[in-house]
Amino acid sequence: LGPSVPASLVAYFGLAPGRRGGGAAVAAMARLCGGSGACGNGATAPVQGAMVVTATAVVMLIAAAAGQPAGERPICQLADALVGSVGAHLTEWDNQIEIGLNSTMNCSMFLEFVYLSRDRIRMQLEYVRGNFSAEDELFRARGEEGGSTTWAMTHMSTAASLVSAHLHIHGVLAAARPLCLSENLQLLFLMSLRRLKTLLYTQLRHLWIIFQGTAELFRQGAGRWLTEVVELFEADLRTMETIMVSWQPPAEEEEEGASRDASAPAVASEGQAEQAPKGSSRPGPPLPAFSTREPDGVALSTIEILRRDTFEEWDSRKPLLRALLRHVLPRDGHVADVCAGSGQAAEFLNDTGLVTAYAFDPSSNIRLLSKGVVDHARFHAERVQLWRSFDMLLCMTAAAYYGGAGPETWAKVWQNIDSHATRGAVLSCGVGEVRQQALAAAQEHAPGLQLDEVLSERLAEAAGEKEGACVFWRSMAS
Repeated sequence: LGPSVPASLVAYFGLAPGRRGGGAAVAAMARLCGGSGACGNGATAPVQGAMVVTATAVVMLIAAAAGQPAGERPICQLADALVGSVGAHLTEWDNQIEIGLNSTMNCSMFLEFVYLSRDRIRMQLEYVRGNFSAEDELFRARGEEGGSTTWAMTHMSTAASLVSAHLHIHGVLAAARPLCLSENLQLLFLMSLRRLKTLLYTQLRHLWIIFQGTAELFRQGAGRWLTEVVELFEADLRTMETIMVSWQPPAEEEEEGASRDASAPAVASEGQAEQAPKGSSRPGPPLPAFSTREPDGVALSTIEILRRDTFEEWDSRKPLLRALLRHVLPRDGHVADVCAGSGQAAEFLNDTGLVTAYAFDPSSNIRLLSKGVVDHARFHAERVQLWRSFDMLLCMTAAAYYGGAGPETWAKVWQNIDSHATRGAVLSCGVGEVRQQALAAAQEHAPGLQLDEVLSERLAEAAGEKEGACVFWRSMAS
């Protein structure tokens, strides 16, 4: 990630020689446990950052016990210590955001900070998993089935808290420094967010297992979940290292670094030469401007598809799909959705068992992003020849996709629809000028498909949509 790590980051993350971030806390916890090793039995010796979450709580407990009146109940002392521990962690997380938002840090330093922060979380998760595995083996060596449900839930909840804090902190930092993130870094962080969100949902499902009375399944699942979280962070760090090889800072920083180099004295002492700022020499393309659409103005961009998948912002329009099943789509028919996005509509139709649905979308990376569920087809830009025809073709976002593209785009769309639809087609035609363009192009380039105005109005009423779908049937003459 660069020739050296900034001294401020070294100090913050406890990487300086002799510093053991959390080691003293672990030692204090071991003494409290009477030297039994209950603070990480069989995992690893206390090293930098080991079990910071638990160790901090215990240290706070010791401090609270020393300062409390002799008559105070131990449970109250424990409660005060835990509250103080939460406050300490909140302060640490606020410090991370404050450092990351420091305007004196250029993009290189900022990304090194992000990398080290993710690596610190990975290290903490590794300690949690190591302690869980070692203690579970110890329980089984004694002839027991494993640790208690509370014991397993404690490890899993600790790891989930670290992941949740990581998501919140790095979400703030990424939004504050967008110019530092190349397109590949944006894709990496968005994919990581998508997978971490799934893991956090899985953690909640594991907690639900407890209420079903199947604690053994929970203990088994907790170990697998911890392994998946650690492996995800390790994979993210490896990918980030690969991306940073070709990362290039923003043009403004390069120009600023070059101007400082030019104004620096030609002759300087060795110490001054080491402190002189240098312009970056990393190769790589500049950051493209974010857009929800690809350059053709129709297909959704890769970043936008990932964003909608991550935050579940696809409009599946299930009321309209139910109305189509009731009034339009033939039973046991074959249906093609040519504006499928990630394929939610086709998945819904297939789940009913009433039709067989296929998904296509013009986005260039849609097959990769959907894991093969959706195929790539550019109905708006070229002559498309698929392996078969379909009873009905659907495009529930036609007005949004093609509305601003002009008559030529509508012409190609209708030509491809006409060559693949044997019974009819259903499109969202929009309103006003967009609707006029859609209907005019259909009449000119797909004369065999006739608009069913009565059924179209019925669908709009059933789905509760103002911009209802337009239903076209193939005339008998064609």
